[in-house]
Amino acid sequence: MTNLGELIHRQNATYSRRYNKALLDELVHVGDPIADAATAALHEKAYNADGGQLQQLQRLADAGNEPAQAFFADAARTPDWLERPLLERGQKLALAYTRHYGLSLTHSLFSGALFARATLVIGSTGRIGSNPQRRIQETGSFIAAILKPGGLEPGALGHETALRVRLLHGSIRAWLGRSPGFNEAYYGTPLDQTMLVMTLGLFDYLNLRSLVRLGLPLTDDDLRAHHHMWRYVGHLLGIDERMLTENLEQERELWSALVAHQAFPELFGDNFLRQATGMIGELVGARGWADGAVRSFLLFLSGAEWFGVPKSRQRDPLIDLTWLLSRGVGTARDWIPGLATLMEQEGLALFAQSERTARSHGFGVRIERDAADDDHEVTWQAMAAGVRARFALRQRAAEQRAVAAAP
Repeated sequence: MTNLGELIHRQNATYSRRYNKALLDELVHVGDPIADAATAALHEKAYNADGGQLQQLQRLADAGNEPAQAFFADAARTPDWLERPLLERGQKLALAYTRHYGLSLTHSLFSGALFARATLVIGSTGRIGSNPQRRIQETGSFIAAILKPGGLEPGALGHETALRVRLLHGSIRAWLGRSPGFNEAYYGTPLDQTMLVMTLGLFDYLNLRSLVRLGLPLTDDDLRAHHHMWRYVGHLLGIDERMLTENLEQERELWSALVAHQAFPELFGDNFLRQATGMIGELVGARGWADGAVRSFLLFLSGAEWFGVPKSRQRDPLIDLTWLLSRGVGTARDWIPGLATLMEQEGLALFAQSERTARSHGFGVRIERDAADDDHEVTWQAMAAGVRARFALRQRAAEQRAVAAAP
């Protein structure tokens, strides 16, 4: 894929015939009907943080509860397009480049915040602001579970973890739907289909784009396998089949449409870039002195236009050094016999702690608030109003075009 490293931002993002505005306008109001019905069957008011929800749902299914049975039947369904050898190759690729994966996905999780509707959902739980490390650890546990050899087979840890996360999404939709004032302020359905597939794109398309920009020499077969793995994970997470792209080219096309539809850097991009730089610095234990390098990497991997900030006049030399080292590592993996296997084994070892966390973690909703709740609420309301205003403006423009085109 020759254009994988090219950046997409608000200025060059476009809809396509396949992923058009009408489709995204529809799906922004659609959650995950199967998981939502299963969540309702549990009659829960909060997610079981001990991970007992999936087991409880299985007991309901065994007792004949139809929504519970439908959830597990959908989870057991094997898509016609699934190729298990490709899953294995995608897992091996990610394991071989575990350290690059960590850098790339840290960027993805923060840069994805420019999708303001998703940030509003995350902000409603308080988790990204008060404890970003917890969210990154949970993400690492999820990835460790699905990358383990055989991990995506039915009954394996990765397969089960994906189902837990799917129920977590249903719980968040149910919980936010009962939260006073949320529905009035928020546009669309929280964790709707567009948001789910956008998040999937953070792990697949945006992740691969960053790996290529960092210098890894990925082959077309590597890219195909990685995309296939995440496509199957998307299936397990309940994403609409229309949004599970057949190849990476289609996913890039879909990403461009999603950016055009709901990435709003003008609402908070510059301020968020400053916040993200500080948060990442704290996470790596280098707050202050490394801020410049963190900012340089964020801008290099997403582009100044993504955050709505002026372009930098010069590139950090650390980026060029990283590119050279990555190119060397990737070339060695392809040409030195046995090195790929050693790199995969090292990746498994690095993920060992995360895998243990995945086995015990419930992937639940744990509301975390801090002393700055009032300030967060003001910021949240302002951003929500900005999102509503932009969608309303688009709707008025569409109505005006329809009137002008009428005979």
